[in-house]
Amino acid sequence: GAPPPPQKPVTEEAYVASRFLTDPVRLLDASPTCDGGAAVVISSSRQLSQRPGNVFVRIAGSGAATDILAVHQRPEPLHLHAVEKSLAEALRRARLTHDAVDIFELHDAYSIMATLCLESAGFVPAGEGTAFAQDGNIALRGVLPVATFGGLKARGHPVGATGVYQAAEMLLQLHGRAGDNQVRGAEVGVIQNIGGAGASVYTHVLVRE
Repeated sequence: GAPPPPQKPVTEEAYVASRFLTDPVRLLDASPTCDGGAAVVISSSRQLSQRPGNVFVRIAGSGAATDILAVHQRPEPLHLHAVEKSLAEALRRARLTHDAVDIFELHDAYSIMATLCLESAGFVPAGEGTAFAQDGNIALRGVLPVATFGGLKARGHPVGATGVYQAAEMLLQLHGRAGDNQVRGAEVGVIQNIGGAGASVYTHVLVRE
């Protein structure tokens, strides 16, 4: 079943009162490093999907890309080229377009990373990610739901387990077992995991069959 709802809601007042890590990034913009674990079963056999109660989810496409490690040495520090390239490759292999994506499970290690991922991935134009989110477009009933279980900041960031947990969360969505967090009619989900500040990025397109 779905994980329990958050037990510690974050208010706007608490966010504004949190200390700066480096202006303008505050403590509550950062995901907490934590312990955690996750597991998924991957099989090439369609027999599993034929068992009563099983829902078959296919890895329709994958993409990997890298970028310059040091952000200050990149020609465009606010554009995550590896996010763009890996997502484009995953969609190409899945033979799908951005419009087909029902959920985008991005890597929101910091609030700014979520915004840059939306923009760099091509879902919104550069500079419009924050406004896109403020208008409710990334909510459960929005145009492009993201971080439907709270993302790295709400769930915690166990680093090595984060990418697998993203896959497990997306499976819950595509299975229709996400409870109160369910995105209605979800059939295509994109999960994206980032190493460093966008130095390495891995994207997978998951499709409910």
